[in-house]
This record gives sequence, C-alpha cells and structure tokens, in this order.
Amino acid sequence: QLTEKLQDAENDSMAKIAELEKQLSQARRELEVLREQLSPPRPPSPPAPQPQECYRLALERRLAELEEKGLVQILRGPDGDVAIEIVPVVIETPAAPVVTGEATTATSTATATSTGTAAAGGGGSPSCPLPWGQPA
Repeated sequence: QLTEKLQDAENDSMAKIAELEKQLSQARRELEVLREQLSPPRPPSPPAPQPQECYRLALERRLAELEEKGLVQILRGPDGDVAIEIVPVVIETPAAPVVTGEATTATSTATATSTGTAAAGGGGSPSCPLPWGQPA
C-alpha cells in the first residue's frame, strides 16, 4: 500500500512538472515576442568582409607599395585588363683596378667574394625576391 501511494505521488509530481515546463516554455516564447516588438529597430550591420576579399585587398596594397618603390610597373588596359611587369634592378659595383703580380690574385678574390655575396645572398634582386613578410 505504501509503495502504491508513493507511485501515485511520483506520478502526480511528474505530471505537475511536465505542466510547469510547458508553461515556462510558453512564457519564454511570449517574452521573446514582446522583446522583439518593444526593442528599438537596429540598423543592419555591414556584412563582414569575405576572406577572399581581404586577401585581394592585402594583395592590392602590397602591389601598390612595390609600384611606389619602383620595383614593379602596373599597366592597365582600357578594358580593365592588368599587366604587372617587374622592373629590373641594376646594382652597380665599382670596377676592380687591374694590377699585375700577386696583388691581382688578392684583388680578384676580393672582388669575386663581394659580388658573389651580393648575387647569392641577395635581397631584393629579381632572381632572389624577398619573402612577403620582410621589407625590401
């Protein structure tokens, strides 16, 4: 008998809980409707830029920087076509004086080392362009 009364009490409690949950859910829906009706209208926010658009803008800025530095030339056609030409960079080095004997070997070695370093380890020459992240 006691078990039966406990079962009845539990069933009544569960039914009341279910009814209260329904009422709470309905009250929340009504509250949300009222909030929407009474809140001031918000201006539409501008759409977030797409990743491709951000990439394109960054590319255009970098290209403009290179054009300002004289490293590239941008040719724009009347129909909207764009051509990008790399401007050759000329690095002038002073000519080594011609000397006879042992001094010639030392001078030739020094000249080869200095020009070889500029060409191989370069930075900014057309054959060795700098990575994007480093300033020229």
